[in-house]
Amino acid sequence: MKHSVLTKIHSNLLRIFAKAEKTSPLTLLLAVSGGADSIGMLYAVSELRENLNCNLFVVTVNHNIRSKNESLGDVLFVSDFCKNLKIPVQCFISEFKENEVMLTASIRKGGIEEAARFLRYREFEKLSERVGADYILTAHNKNDYYETVLMRLFQGADSQSISGIAEERGKFIRPMLDISRSEIEDFLKSNGIVWREDLSNFDQVYLRNRIRHSLIPALNMVFDGWQTGLGTTLKKLDEESRFIMACYEEKKASLNSSWSFEKEKNEVVADFYFFKNLETVFKIRFIEEGLLLIKDTGRIPYSVIKKLSEINETETEIYSGGFYIEKKDSKIRLLKKSQPKKDKTVRSYMIWVDKPCTFFLPEISEEPFEIYSENGKLFLKSNADGGNEVGPFTPPFCIRSRQAGDVIKTKSGSEKHIKKILNDWHIDYEKKDSLPIIEEKGVIRGIYGAVMGKKNMYIPADEN
Repeated sequence: MKHSVLTKIHSNLLRIFAKAEKTSPLTLLLAVSGGADSIGMLYAVSELRENLNCNLFVVTVNHNIRSKNESLGDVLFVSDFCKNLKIPVQCFISEFKENEVMLTASIRKGGIEEAARFLRYREFEKLSERVGADYILTAHNKNDYYETVLMRLFQGADSQSISGIAEERGKFIRPMLDISRSEIEDFLKSNGIVWREDLSNFDQVYLRNRIRHSLIPALNMVFDGWQTGLGTTLKKLDEESRFIMACYEEKKASLNSSWSFEKEKNEVVADFYFFKNLETVFKIRFIEEGLLLIKDTGRIPYSVIKKLSEINETETEIYSGGFYIEKKDSKIRLLKKSQPKKDKTVRSYMIWVDKPCTFFLPEISEEPFEIYSENGKLFLKSNADGGNEVGPFTPPFCIRSRQAGDVIKTKSGSEKHIKKILNDWHIDYEKKDSLPIIEEKGVIRGIYGAVMGKKNMYIPADEN
């Protein structure tokens, strides 16, 4: 008897492929990390390939944000697994440069996870074009679906995005959304297949991991069957959202109005009086559409969109979240633009450290900062404060200026926003962006406050 994982994946893929314009054989690109979910997907699809009449390729990514042994071990494991399948599958290894994810995170301001996902999906799309893939398969499962729903619920998502992970989005398809992680592991064990464990999946610094390892077990204990109830609510929200969108599209069509995209300026323009007469919920949708045309960053907070939607005859200019909207005559114009700082502009910086060195931060001290080594570990100090040190840190790590949303885990295990810490310290505005933040493997380990007469904050790696 076929395992339920095989049956469900087969059924889901046949249903999706039935909508394809191209006749078989279809070409599939499978994104495989080496974990149970993606190895289960790869093994199942490889077993079904003749029945599905499809060509297979695999891509695996080395993000270079974990130890070399761990990340290299994952990609080699996937490569070997592909070679040893009943019908071998060609595996492409994509490797990001060291610090590429960190640098992308500092630019996009969305955190390490978001930057890694952005780079990873961009790589999938490039390779998809190269091999002529009709679909890109990812191994999101039922557990991932509900984790995502809870994450978005706590982040204030709207009725569209709160519905979780879509089974289809362009070329991307997810054939395992109705399969639980325990089913996948049972499927692999029944076939004698091992998989890799990513230790970062257990690090509760990340919101998804806190939801996975703390919140969901508590929900399972207290509210048996909560997923069924939540699933019903999501279906209702989806139906209501579809109705709202249908009304919205009908209104736009009846008035023949939409955003005009000026590509050279990367801005959008629309009729103000059309916008003014929209209901609030439609104004939100309209602003979202405009942002989708001009943005190159990750998900935009609802608070930013809501603020931009408040443009009117009185408030004719609004800055919010790195975007700017203005009313001029009978038009509104939306573009990416940060509000000009009234105070002295302070440069942001990021210094990558893998060995002893010195560097200067002239905005806060004329004295050099020194990285010195002791017993194979690195420490940071400055003569400006009498040589107070902070550390030890394991190279490579980075010393950088603060970023929006930065948090540090305190010794009690709770998280504290760095913005609040600096406010409590009463540090001058122009110096806040120069205070050294020490980040190791995507986690903030220290704040060098001594240079401004404050206590250094340091959290050892084993306390995170």
